[in-house]
Amino acid sequence: MKKYLLTVYCLSIIWQSYGQSRKENFQMILKDDWKMQSAITDPSAGEKVSQDSFKAKRWYNVSVPTTILAGLIANKVYSFDPFYGQNFKKLNDPRLDHPWWFRRVFELPASQNGKTVILRLHGINYKANVWLNGVLIADSTQIKGPFRIIQIDVTKHINSSNNTLAIEVLRPFNPDGEKGDLAIDYADWIHYPPDYNGGIVNNIEIKTYNKVGVQYPLVTTKFDLPSIHIAHLSVDALVTNYTAKEQDAILEGTIDGKIKFEQKVHLKPNESRNVSFYPADYPQLNITDPKIWWPWQYGKPELNHIKLTIVTGNEVSNTIEEDFGIREITSKMIDTASRMFIVNGEPIMLRGAAWSPDIFQRRSEERQEQEVSLVRDMHMNIIRSEGKLEDDHFYDLCDKYGMLVMTGYMCCGTWQHPENWDADKRKVAMASDSSIMYWFRNKACMMTWLNGSDMPPTDTSVERGYLNIEKTLKYPNPILSTANEGKSKVSGYSGVKMAGPYEWVPPIYWETDTTHRYGGMYSFATEISPGPSIPPYESLIKFIPKNSLWYTSADWQYHCGTHDFGTTNVFNTALNSRYGQASTIKNYLAKAQAQNYEAHRAMMEAYGLNKYHTATGVVQWMLSNPWPGLIWHTYDYYLYPAGTYFGMKKSMEPLHVMYSYRDNEVDVTNSLLQNFTGLTVQADVYNLDGTLKYNHSVPVTVSKDSIAKCFKIPAIDGLSDTYLLRLQLSDKGGSVRSINWYWLAKTMDKLNWEKSTWYITPQSGYADYSALQTMPKTPVNMNFSTIVNKDSTIHQVVLTNTGKAVAFFVHLRALKGKDGDDILPVIFSDNYISLAPGERRIIKITYATKDAKGVPPYFITSAWNLDVAQSKGGDHTAFENGLPVN
Repeated sequence: MKKYLLTVYCLSIIWQSYGQSRKENFQMILKDDWKMQSAITDPSAGEKVSQDSFKAKRWYNVSVPTTILAGLIANKVYSFDPFYGQNFKKLNDPRLDHPWWFRRVFELPASQNGKTVILRLHGINYKANVWLNGVLIADSTQIKGPFRIIQIDVTKHINSSNNTLAIEVLRPFNPDGEKGDLAIDYADWIHYPPDYNGGIVNNIEIKTYNKVGVQYPLVTTKFDLPSIHIAHLSVDALVTNYTAKEQDAILEGTIDGKIKFEQKVHLKPNESRNVSFYPADYPQLNITDPKIWWPWQYGKPELNHIKLTIVTGNEVSNTIEEDFGIREITSKMIDTASRMFIVNGEPIMLRGAAWSPDIFQRRSEERQEQEVSLVRDMHMNIIRSEGKLEDDHFYDLCDKYGMLVMTGYMCCGTWQHPENWDADKRKVAMASDSSIMYWFRNKACMMTWLNGSDMPPTDTSVERGYLNIEKTLKYPNPILSTANEGKSKVSGYSGVKMAGPYEWVPPIYWETDTTHRYGGMYSFATEISPGPSIPPYESLIKFIPKNSLWYTSADWQYHCGTHDFGTTNVFNTALNSRYGQASTIKNYLAKAQAQNYEAHRAMMEAYGLNKYHTATGVVQWMLSNPWPGLIWHTYDYYLYPAGTYFGMKKSMEPLHVMYSYRDNEVDVTNSLLQNFTGLTVQADVYNLDGTLKYNHSVPVTVSKDSIAKCFKIPAIDGLSDTYLLRLQLSDKGGSVRSINWYWLAKTMDKLNWEKSTWYITPQSGYADYSALQTMPKTPVNMNFSTIVNKDSTIHQVVLTNTGKAVAFFVHLRALKGKDGDDILPVIFSDNYISLAPGERRIIKITYATKDAKGVPPYFITSAWNLDVAQSKGGDHTAFENGLPVN
């Protein structure tokens, strides 16, 4: 069968990416109309299963991609929600340890007769026997590895009518072990799905070629930095002769339908060769005033378009076209611990979070767009993924929205231990690297690739093998050996770190790690977090039974992480010590949102404050949970944005006023490539009874992508034990650009640095915010207006504090009717805000009109010290106590 397998290694792997930005002459993505069944339930042989006459009785209907469990859930095999309580344990089934069949019948159009027919497999987890029309065309020694993209020439086996493809998938075993399979691994994120994501996790496609084909366009940009006036473009592509005869061909290219170039190519029988166009030889590839792709907030993510056509014998043999970005990404070391990334000649402070796909590897284009929109709304500019590669639609979204991507291999399991690999695993790893480089190399969003995760490859020959492939395939972006601070014996220092923490730490932590040993604001922290992010009550009741809604329950702890992260105990102790003992679950949750807000805001603010002074990036671990969880996310599984989300969003405002916990200083951070003059910074300090104890304002100028240190808050007489700081930044036109509230205490958080571990620095003392529970009540008035567009609805909600005390931690919700659920996903311009006495704020709410389900929205406002009885609103509004005690 090996003669049908065109490739399992390096340069000869051929694949065509999918997505809305890509087009070819012919592509048949085999997405729907699959049948799935256990080889135990139906023990029929592959020779029979892959015949058109086979009757797949009582098989499950599925769409691909799908894992085994995803397919069973889609067919409602289980009478329970696997995410509710500890139901996940019930998914164990001995059939999951045995092969499963995936079967699809398809017919090629008559127009494709006489052409070479290629079956492309992308994402078999973990290995498979592949049958077509009764013939075993490749076995499990050849089809192995979820990241490999394999092409099989099936021309001799194609029928003129129905064709039956049958893939017998064997799930991976022990990917989390040192000597398991090179498959998808989750480490301590979550409980493992019992099928270990066995199945088909990316596209299956049929392609046809007329003698010669062209694939993998690559457009590489070089500027005459610091000028970006002229872009010098190099174009590469892989051309393949699919015949047993020599072929003469012409490769023609166009960029944006205007810039044209071509080259003659002579190919030996079955030869694959890279063809290059260099700007020195093709002057038209030196483009003046090009459309440039910029990351989010740095400029517009402009995309260009390339079309490549291969012509043989005056006939078009194959055409491929896709979008690309004119951009140049490089990096340099500030010191041995800190790597700075540079985009189009501009240094960039990278702040983002780590992506995780659904635990069952289910794909939804709509949800992907919703989540990337949430990432942009938080003002993040980078997404990191660790060995959980997505599909082309996801990367197309990142291209479109200017979201940089950092990705690479997995930690902790078999991928991290190449010293234990045999020749077969090494072959899988190298073929995987080749596939990924071809796949990713022309994507504008791709910032860097990591050849290792928690450490450099432990076998230096493996890293050298990777680097050789990446160089040969002209991967155009920086490559790192690891996500941690280790020094590779092959490539040296990474310039990034992953020194923790992953557990709760107070806001002061980030600015006071002066030893540069842990998670403080230096280097590029590729994964870091103050731990738990507790969802709101409305989300919790969807996955934790009401009689288990307390942080000591087994159901609660089951939805934490695993290993060292199986509880929220550290977070709970801090919450009860800092905000006062939680009396009820809703009381606990209100305090949890405040603690999540302040901790995550402080992390991102600290790195922004120290940017380029050794701090070059920070990635929150994580962005999202692969299932409903209680730790490591910015928004929950149901896309509910709570305290963590809005703390993050506040901290990364493009033009932002902030407070330094370490220096008691007010600063302005500017993340835009624009100078600002005539700004005004104002600071107001309030006691809890609403008394204004301090007021100060100064004019400020801040240069592009820099920091302006403004003034220090002095010692103030007569402060209450807990007090409130309001900061406001206004531009020269009087428009407010940033409002930021802090709650501070005379009793400070203290850290026990000597007892730090890789994931936590414990506290030896706690700030005292308990007085926030006893603030005087104050009324808030609310009214709103609405604009309904074709697809979206926008509300302007006006909130006014009409009392004499500060309205603390005001939370606004938008519901599907009075008794309905929250409208999700939803974009709030701000939330969990505070209002000074007499202050008026306008909150903009945006959501897809369809997500309101045709029901008039209903708005609920709460605050910790809200005077519900005296608050006023109109129709479709209500008020609630934001800190319930019973």
